[in-house]
Amino acid sequence: MFYRLLFLLSIISPFILSAQIATEIKLEPALISVIYERRMEYDTLNRNNKVRINTLTLKAGKNHSAFYDARLKWIDSMEYINDDYIHSLYEGVKYYSTKGALHQIKLFKNYPEGKIRIHDAFDLCRWHIDEDIEKPEWNIIADSTTNILGYECMLAVARFRGREWHAWFSPEIPFPDGPWKLWGLPGLILKAYDSNQDYIFTAQEISDKNTGYVEYFDYAPPPTFTTSRRKALQRKWKAYQEDISYKVAMSGMLGDTKLNVKKREIPPPKYDFEETDYSHE
Repeated sequence: MFYRLLFLLSIISPFILSAQIATEIKLEPALISVIYERRMEYDTLNRNNKVRINTLTLKAGKNHSAFYDARLKWIDSMEYINDDYIHSLYEGVKYYSTKGALHQIKLFKNYPEGKIRIHDAFDLCRWHIDEDIEKPEWNIIADSTTNILGYECMLAVARFRGREWHAWFSPEIPFPDGPWKLWGLPGLILKAYDSNQDYIFTAQEISDKNTGYVEYFDYAPPPTFTTSRRKALQRKWKAYQEDISYKVAMSGMLGDTKLNVKKREIPPPKYDFEETDYSHE
């Protein structure tokens, strides 16, 4: 379902690409850059049957950070500059399958000030969600130690957004940041996972050299819609149970609305989002 939605979004976007206005703002120099592996259980009823793996980048400065798929950022930026060039690199279906497999969600901490801005794409729309920065209430586990990438780490646990999160952080790296919306510990989070291990973030590389800038960027074509966090999650959950192919055909986005397309029953996903504290009705 997820890949089909992204595939359809990729089809629709070239029709309105000419109206696109890119936004690139250098918020501050990045003091550290971290590459994380994100593992997601795609079928929690039959674990290890289907695991989705993405490589994501965290760039953090004194006051801001950005967490995103660097490969998607490159494709989107090149698509904005020269659409023909990027499509020549990824011909035909390869373009849609490549882009659809990348992690679409981008997070910008403390931009706007005091907020986290999230970019997402679902229900045939592109979304900007601004939410107040919320610090998880961590409980640091005494005498817990492990070594990750050569750094001594300690374990902290917090109940956050409907899940219990475990985070290994290193006081040797004095940045109170981490993957996704996890932050607020006296050291960089190098590994984090929920108690079910539906989601696992693991640092693969850390650099404080030639790290560039923490940037806010947006290459998505208008229109972009805004909503609240919980409403976004609820709408996204509902959209994942709808026949998006039928919805596109009936909308006329791709031409004739009188196509002989039958609406199918779509079962609910066999996974939930990182955040589960929303209405699933």
